[in-house]
Amino acid sequence: MPEARASSLSPTMADSANSVTPERRVTCLPRPATCSAVAGPTADEKPKQHHPCFVPTLTHLRTPLYPLVSSTTALAHPEFPTTLLAYHLLTSRQLDELAIHYHQVWPPAPATSYYPVVIPPWVGTENEKDVDIETKRRRFGRFIGLQRCETPAEEEESYSWGLEQETETELLALMNQEWNESGMSSLIDSTMGGFSKS
Repeated sequence: MPEARASSLSPTMADSANSVTPERRVTCLPRPATCSAVAGPTADEKPKQHHPCFVPTLTHLRTPLYPLVSSTTALAHPEFPTTLLAYHLLTSRQLDELAIHYHQVWPPAPATSYYPVVIPPWVGTENEKDVDIETKRRRFGRFIGLQRCETPAEEEESYSWGLEQETETELLALMNQEWNESGMSSLIDSTMGGFSKS
């Protein structure tokens, strides 16, 4: 009987059938009964309870984020996080690339101030390698408008763009000078001149 079976096989299979190795029979073991795992808990088993904060946290992390566009290219960065979960999963490399894309670098570029929020840069600074991922993520979160991402006071004080800080008096004098140079003050004076002061 083994010869008849071997003749119906291909030549290589026939050679292996005539070899010295004995024929092995494979037997299948019956599957273990797992009806309760598939169909749900039985009357004896309790359903698994989630932590009460699980669903609200999951809902919060699914919150969509709408991408900012670059002030120079009008394009969003391809790795801009689309949800809060994606924001929390940003790597250090991705945060560096996002900061560069949105011009939040040192020294500041002209486009740095085109955004509603300017953050303390870490890319291009002397201590770029010392800035940890939590700080990068917090700064970028503040840049895109997330709550609870404020810069600590001690960090804000140590941060400076290197620009001269003008006092309130100097700013008022500069505003007054620009107002007078624009010609608006003379226009208002000429239109208001016909009214008597009472």
